This record gives sequence, C-alpha cells and structure tokens, in this order.
Amino acid sequence: MFYVSARAQSAILNECTLSAFKQGANMANKDAKIRTASGAPSLAIIGCGYWGSKHIRVSCDIRDARMSLAVDPRPDRLEYIRSQYPSVAVSRDIGAILNNPSIDGVIVATPVETHFELARAVLRAGKHALVEKPLAMTSAQCRELNAIAEERKRVLMVGHTFEYHPAVGVMRQMIQSGSLGELYYIDSRRLNLGLYRQDANVLWDLAPHDLSIIFCLLEEVPQTIGAWGCAHVLPNVEDVVYAKMGFKSGPTAHVHVSWLDPVKVRQITMVGSDAMLVFDDVQPSEKVRVYQKRFRPQINGDSYADFQSAYHHGDVHIPAISSSEPLKLEILDFVNAITTGERPRADAVHGLRVVEALEAASACLRLKHKHGSNKDQRIFRRPNMPAGGPAIAVA
Repeated sequence: MFYVSARAQSAILNECTLSAFKQGANMANKDAKIRTASGAPSLAIIGCGYWGSKHIRVSCDIRDARMSLAVDPRPDRLEYIRSQYPSVAVSRDIGAILNNPSIDGVIVATPVETHFELARAVLRAGKHALVEKPLAMTSAQCRELNAIAEERKRVLMVGHTFEYHPAVGVMRQMIQSGSLGELYYIDSRRLNLGLYRQDANVLWDLAPHDLSIIFCLLEEVPQTIGAWGCAHVLPNVEDVVYAKMGFKSGPTAHVHVSWLDPVKVRQITMVGSDAMLVFDDVQPSEKVRVYQKRFRPQINGDSYADFQSAYHHGDVHIPAISSSEPLKLEILDFVNAITTGERPRADAVHGLRVVEALEAASACLRLKHKHGSNKDQRIFRRPNMPAGGPAIAVA
C-alpha cells in the first residue's frame, strides 16, 4: 500500500479530490501529454508509492493497454517514475486525469482513507476504476461507489491480487473437485515485523488479503465473525489480531495477522477429511503441498468411547503452479473488462464483502476496548443474505 506521512496524506486529499476535478484540462501539468497506443485502453494511476510503482511496472509490460499518466503530489515520487518509465507522463494535478477524455481506466493506489473520494471522482468523470484494497473504509461507501459504477456503466474493481494467484486457483479447484474430502477448516497466517501505520490497524492493512482468499476459495461469505486483538506499541492501533469465521457450508476459518512477529509468514493451511494442503507464499517455488494425511476413528462398539486411532500418512503431492504474476493477471482482467464489458473477477461485490467482514471484526475489537477484556466479547452474525446484503448484525 501507499504508506506516507499524515502531511503527505493531507496533501493528497487537498490536491487529489473534487477541487482539482473542477479545474480545466488546460490547467494540467504541461508534462502530462497523453501518448496512447492506437485502439488500446489508456490507463492512468493516482499514487506512485510502493504499490503504485508496481502497477506502473506491470502495466508498462502489457501490450493491450498503455500506462499513460501518473499523478502524485510528491515531486520525488514523480521524478522516480520519470526516470524509470520515461514513456509515462507525470503530473501533480489529478485534473490531468479526470478532465482528459483519452484516459479510459484509472488505478487508485493511495492511502485507504482517500479511496472513496478518489474512486467516486474517477467514476463520475466517466472512467473505469481499479482501487487498491480495501475498496473503501465502510460498506456504505462501497455500495455508493458500486451504485455510481452501475449507473454510469463503468468497471469498478478492487485490488484483491491474491484472487488472481495461480496457487489460489489450484486450491479452489481442489475444494470443488472434492480432493480434500469434507473441508474442516482453513487457517491463514500473515505475519511480519512492521510496517506500522497510524491511519489503520493490522486488521485493515493485512487481513483483506486473507479474507479475499478465503471467500474466493469457499465462494461464500461468513455467517459469524469473532475477533480479538492487542495494541502493544501504538495506543488503540492493534498490531496483532486473531479472527474466526463460521460458514453455512460447514467449515470454519481462522485468520492471524501481525506487525509484531520476527519471521515473515504468508501461509494458508486447509484441512479436510481426506487430505491436507499448505500454501506457503514465502517459498520461491513449490508453494503448494498436498499431504495425504488424515485421521478416521474406527468404531468397534456402540459409542465413540470405543474407537481406535486410525491415522493415515500417505504421499506428499506438489502440484504444478503457473509462474504468472498475480498483479499482471489482475491488470489484464481490468483491461479486458474495459474492452469487452465483461465483469472482472474481483469486482465491487468482492470488495464489499471484504469490507463488511472488516467492519464486523472491527466492531468486535471495539467491544473488547469497551469492556476491557475479551470475556464479554460477542460474536457477530449475518442473516442468511447474499454478499452485498445487510451488514453482519450483533447476535
């Protein structure tokens, strides 16, 4: 994500919102002359930080689109983009994007609290939008953005990069084919030391990845969510959070995210009745391993008190995983949606369901602060509604 100081964030809000939108195209930076490939969608990006620079790198390698313009209020970031990607025009003025009819799609890679205003301005300007995760700060904001996109017939997509990870596709296929048997639970861990932020806790920073993966694998949203966390370093900014979710189809899912761990961990474990799977994204290769391990008690009497242990230890299978870069697949999906009108995989509904889950988990954390302990913490439950329905309510 685009990590900057509070002053820089304020500059983005001041320079990159509707006040700039009202400026004429003739006020745009003179360097921001669009040079677009004939017939291919022209892209622009708002925010040239960590993730923004990755988007530019990948977009410049895509034949079917052209990264034309990058906007950021910080001169040093624009100078970096100019030096690394001379074909990309740069500007400090968002009006160079919003008022330019040759720009088709805009990538928003800025601090999360700016996502809503910037995405709304982009959509109202008649342009397609790909917004980094999470889509917005509230589910109400997500619904408003989706309504604008539907009204103006524009693509609204969220940067759930892991939904495009080839390993996640393999895992999803194994669940659907029944290769794991009955799925018992999913355990996801995303741990490292930092980066600390003051504008969001570790739940909103790291958990969107895990939530989007789990919802993609199970193809459903949770019925119940509980969360517990601690703020060890900065007051009221949780740096360690645990969440548990229950799903109507049966399995449970656990998410552990932390900024305060000595070892970088990016691991998902799926346990089924017939086999178990581990996805370790830190590994340079062989990221997915399927273990033919299981436990099935043998009942010799009339009750489970009369069972014998029956452990099975079989082979370890390492499926072939495509080396395609997930971010490139994500941007290709965005370009395809712009060109064909097809709905992208990580659409606004996917963005909404993740933000709804973050809201529910955050409410649990607030209850913990209110009561001073986890003893009184309550589980949040969702009525039997599809994604995009009413927010999860307190049981």
